[in-house]
Amino acid sequence: MANKPTALAETTSLCPTCLERVPGTYEDRGDGVHLTRTCPDHGTTSRQVWGSRDHWEWAGDFGPEFATDEDDIDLTVENEHACLAVVEVTSDCNLSCSYCFASSGPGGNHRPTEEIVDLLDTVKSEGGARPIQFSGGEPTVREDLPDLVERAREMDFEHVQVNTNGLKLATVDGYADRLAEAGVTAIYLQFDGLTAETYEAIREVDIAAEKRDAVEACREADLPVVLVPTVVPGTNDDEMGDIVRFGLHNADVVQSINFQPVAHFGRYAESEGRFPLDEVARRLAAQVEALSPRDLLPIPCCSSYCQLATAIRPDGDGGGTALTQFIDDETFDSLSGLVDEGDWMELLANTTAGKERACTAAGCCGGMELPAGAADLLDQVLPISITGFMDADAADVERLDNCCISVPTPDGELVPFCGYNMTTEDGDYALRNRNDWGGRPAVDAPELAALDVDDPPATDGCEGEPVQEEGD
Repeated sequence: MANKPTALAETTSLCPTCLERVPGTYEDRGDGVHLTRTCPDHGTTSRQVWGSRDHWEWAGDFGPEFATDEDDIDLTVENEHACLAVVEVTSDCNLSCSYCFASSGPGGNHRPTEEIVDLLDTVKSEGGARPIQFSGGEPTVREDLPDLVERAREMDFEHVQVNTNGLKLATVDGYADRLAEAGVTAIYLQFDGLTAETYEAIREVDIAAEKRDAVEACREADLPVVLVPTVVPGTNDDEMGDIVRFGLHNADVVQSINFQPVAHFGRYAESEGRFPLDEVARRLAAQVEALSPRDLLPIPCCSSYCQLATAIRPDGDGGGTALTQFIDDETFDSLSGLVDEGDWMELLANTTAGKERACTAAGCCGGMELPAGAADLLDQVLPISITGFMDADAADVERLDNCCISVPTPDGELVPFCGYNMTTEDGDYALRNRNDWGGRPAVDAPELAALDVDDPPATDGCEGEPVQEEGD
């Protein structure tokens, strides 16, 4: 007989069928923490959101506190809370993966340049010149991408990432140099694994060699890389340790690793493929000798249930030491409370500014005295994070309203990344449509007329059949 659910906490959730707000309850059902909600039109649904109640309660102790008054929830990102802004520059792509937040693919449209500048102005006015990421679609199919980067740098954006599958970096000589010269500060590289089988399963084509070539091109251009694996249980979750070892071996160019367990946005398969953040941490730790699951500490920015992170110092033999094992929970909680919310993405991306701010925060923490060479030590570590994007199955409106990863919209707002990309079970972008945030209304629908072409979708220099992607 199944255990009777034990209520743990109340929240405002969303019905996964219509994305209307409904009361939600976090429950212990014996096999972890579930989020249960009842919609008057579509009935009761429940989904496991955390594998262990003990781990869920531990993570929750890191905060942060945020408003739970329904009247205060407007699903916009507050200006002092905007850690990263994701700016979509095209819906065209040289891939068409089963997993894609943006539902993009070959034949999409480029966003007009003047509209992109308006979106950058929105980021500055609403959140300041915080880190931005040019995304899509596939940004590199725009021939003018280096020009857009230069424009952003002229607008005082100091940290400009490009979110890419890396195919153009791998196949077009000198392209990485062009991006570096334009002012790109990091390549956010889709990197699901090291084997042909992984890419054939997730991307429907073997592009493992192109991934390595893209990293090598960035090394030659002195262009830092963030490896971004989409982790699909039963497909490539057994390669997470190999990806970490690849990052440690290539630490001269790999700046950090951000694992993203698959979430069901946009174009997706059945929801059974999703797995909880703490389970990802457990599987990763089982594959990396330097890690235990609780070395991956909650990042208390938007919510401690959104991201876990650690940092490994390489030992030169393919292994390393997790620095978080030297910090107890109370000290980490104190340190993290001193980090400005706008600096979290800099810290996790391991940028120069991020390392400087980490030292500043530590030095301010109750008179904590850093050892000599602490700043140099940060130059030698590889940050590793796990980001759990919130799909409709895990929808918590209170967490969503506190999101720090934003998308600027044509009407001048910064809105939560997960809310912007969240789809119903039928593939409708219900929150986006309801709030007039722009973009396509549904996964299989044509783009809105407002997204006109100001220059034709360009080829990316790759030959042969278009190859296939996940999630931007």
